[in-house]
Amino acid sequence: MSAIKHSKFWSTLALVASVLSVLTMAAIMFGYLGENFTFREASGHLRTAAQISVYVLGFCAVVALLSWKNKASLLKALIATAIVLTPLMVMKNSMPAGTALFAAAPAGPPPGAGAKGGDDPSTAPINDISTDTQNPPVFSAIIPLRPEGSNAIEYAGQSAAAAQAAQFPDIKPINSPLGKTEAFNRALEVANNMDWEIIAQDPRSGIIEAVASTRFFNFQDDVIIRISEHGTNSIVDIRSHSRVGRSDRGKNGERVRAFIESF
Repeated sequence: MSAIKHSKFWSTLALVASVLSVLTMAAIMFGYLGENFTFREASGHLRTAAQISVYVLGFCAVVALLSWKNKASLLKALIATAIVLTPLMVMKNSMPAGTALFAAAPAGPPPGAGAKGGDDPSTAPINDISTDTQNPPVFSAIIPLRPEGSNAIEYAGQSAAAAQAAQFPDIKPINSPLGKTEAFNRALEVANNMDWEIIAQDPRSGIIEAVASTRFFNFQDDVIIRISEHGTNSIVDIRSHSRVGRSDRGKNGERVRAFIESF
């Protein structure tokens, strides 16, 4: 009887600890979404909460093993394990690459610096994708909206171009048979269909600037589209740049490809 009471106590404690862990992580995320923290502050708090949650996860797993004779306590411990494991997995897969949750961030180039000379371009971190890597579109209207601590907005140059060529060789400018005005209108239509927030649009210069947000944690990336005359036709370039993280897990490349395909 004593063993049963002990298993009930420990399984209840595991459940409470797992719920508190999840609530702590949720509070940090809502604090970030409510702009009470910068991304870097929130990621630091999340790193601490995630590390504590890993210990809670281990505790829940041990309690589950020790409660195998008591079905009610075992079920409670398994539920506790699932509760704390789920947000850890979601955060691990949703946070921008280069955002360390379970260890201190590795030393290396500052965010936005692009690949360095010693990096293998095929594996170098990349967070800025442009159809024109030699003369990439230049952000302007979006700059005042970017929060403090964002990645450098300037294109990283040949190191970034080499990394993109190795990892996304198919991404090229769009040679469109449409005239500049028609291509501009089409690009604006595609951007709206992709649920980007249009920040600026200038048919005369052919520039569209927008913000693309992720659905879960509302991470924001900056996008610029440039339409240039090419005889009676036009050339459409697009650049997608992450505000945070050294690497984008291929998200900017996917976004640019989706725009090109839709256009």
